[in-house]
Amino acid sequence: MKRMFLCCALTACGVAMAAPGAFAPQLSGFDGDPLLGADGRLRVAPDGAGIIPLGPDRWYRSDWYRQADNGQAPRSQWFDDEGRLLHAFPGRIRYDERLEGSDALWRVEISDAQGTYLGTGLADAQGKVHFPPMREAGGWRVIAPDRMAWQGRDGGARIFSLDGREVLHIDAQEIWVGGAFADRKAYVICGDYEMAPCRVQDEKGAVLLSGDFDEARPAGDDGWWLRQLDTWARVDAAGTRVGRALYQGRALWPRYRSSIRFDSAADRPLEVHRHANGLDSDAPERGWLLDDGRFVALPTSATGMIVDYCPGRWLLRGEEANELIVDAQGKVVGQARSLGFNDHPAFPWRLRNAHGGAGAAILDCDGRVLFEQANVLDFRATDAGVLGTLAGEQSPRLWIGADLRPHLMPMGLHLQERYIAPPLLVLEDAEGNAHLYNMQQQKVVAASFGSVEELTGAHLIFLRDGSYGMMLADGREVLPPIYAQILPMTSERIWTRQYVGRDGDWKNEVTLFDGNQRVLARRRFESGGMGKVPAREGGDGVPGVLDLSLGSMTLDGMSYGLRQWRGRNGEVLASAIHCTTEQRGSEAGSGVLLGRDWRLDSNPTRPCQVPAAVMRAVQDSGIR
Repeated sequence: MKRMFLCCALTACGVAMAAPGAFAPQLSGFDGDPLLGADGRLRVAPDGAGIIPLGPDRWYRSDWYRQADNGQAPRSQWFDDEGRLLHAFPGRIRYDERLEGSDALWRVEISDAQGTYLGTGLADAQGKVHFPPMREAGGWRVIAPDRMAWQGRDGGARIFSLDGREVLHIDAQEIWVGGAFADRKAYVICGDYEMAPCRVQDEKGAVLLSGDFDEARPAGDDGWWLRQLDTWARVDAAGTRVGRALYQGRALWPRYRSSIRFDSAADRPLEVHRHANGLDSDAPERGWLLDDGRFVALPTSATGMIVDYCPGRWLLRGEEANELIVDAQGKVVGQARSLGFNDHPAFPWRLRNAHGGAGAAILDCDGRVLFEQANVLDFRATDAGVLGTLAGEQSPRLWIGADLRPHLMPMGLHLQERYIAPPLLVLEDAEGNAHLYNMQQQKVVAASFGSVEELTGAHLIFLRDGSYGMMLADGREVLPPIYAQILPMTSERIWTRQYVGRDGDWKNEVTLFDGNQRVLARRRFESGGMGKVPAREGGDGVPGVLDLSLGSMTLDGMSYGLRQWRGRNGEVLASAIHCTTEQRGSEAGSGVLLGRDWRLDSNPTRPCQVPAAVMRAVQDSGIR
């Protein structure tokens, strides 16, 4: 028997074991969502609210109501995969987008049990609100690894430490211009009109310096760089001028908030022209102001633009495409000849295309050549490597992966940029036929096909003559192209769907194969489809669970929509029936949710009367 994958472990192919994880399918006919374990057990009943995943082993639902003396009061609840209630809030918390710069916090809208709006806050996956909610318009943002800020839309700001303490309050009549800085918990605050003074203040309220300036940045030894319009000067901790030099930079509006951003230390140093005696008649020197208080002159040959090259590396344009690579200290670390570079999204490479006397090459962040070949005209980056196009050709035929080893495809074939999964590449010929190439075997390993449905480093799902098939990395077709759908769930479990029958009596048949191409489960039904549990329902935590639509049945003026979830060995975890009348304008109907030893009705006082024929359609593997 052909082998589809390496032999699975005993626990995978032998006795079924309880799988971890849970999912929350969105059901028709119910007011809320259930939380179901990957073993089919009901963890949380669908009794009035939708459930959303917040992260591994964390679930949330809001607008769940409890009876109160004056009616119904909303509650928000947090659960783990087992359905254990971890936290409850007597009101409503609505999760919005995750906060930029944070892996643990979401923006949330908070109301109390009476529906009174409490404000916008930040909450984690446990339901803890870390900072006091704000009722006025504005937004939260990260301004330092250990500082959070609320910026009001109409002015003013509040700065918090991560433990929720307010460390600074800036009035609405003032402008927050800068801070906190990477090594100083200090802030630049200015009056809200042009001639008002600015000050540098710490979190204890002490004013470190004040005066007629528009911006301040740290400059070593507790000193500062101060800007007034386009001119910078160095002062000490008391605000006294250090030296006579002045530095002319970009012309900016007063109170320009250029330094209020997260991780500003990663940005390019300030570019200025130095006037050594502070006079316009001084010969200006081009250079950078550094946060340690130094001015470093850039090479005089660099007369053009300064552009980002690599993190901590910049490219200085020069004449005749001479370009220098400098680090954050202004030190020259490399040289290049090109009009431009393309960044690589995954590797610290820069791609140079052939121009003038410089050939195409892959360079590192110091400008050293990592790969160069005389007949290559240009390179193009993909996530996994680089495509190269040869002289005289229109499409890429050269592949260079993470190991920088070149692979030249056979003549007449070129790479399809969308389908690259080392060691597998998909090639295309002049007639539009696709071919599978294995870099380890350095050859085309399979017969041609029409198009690609899915490509990984281990398998290919392809389309040929209108049907899907599956081949392994060595080109063996372990599933012939006879299927309407092929859905790998894990490396050892694959579901297929095909049409079977004849003379107009066609049915859907789904089959589950294991890693040895043995049939573990098979089901035939009238119509429908299959898919993985969507991510919005927690599908990332249950990769082996199949969401199966069994179509619908109509009996005596009632329509019954059938849906089922199956586990990694094909066992039925749960089934759902949506009951509706065929009359136009009828309500959404009712729902029935069935497990191995349990049943839930959306309306227990008036349950859907499911006919025996419909029950037989969903009965399987222990469903009662």
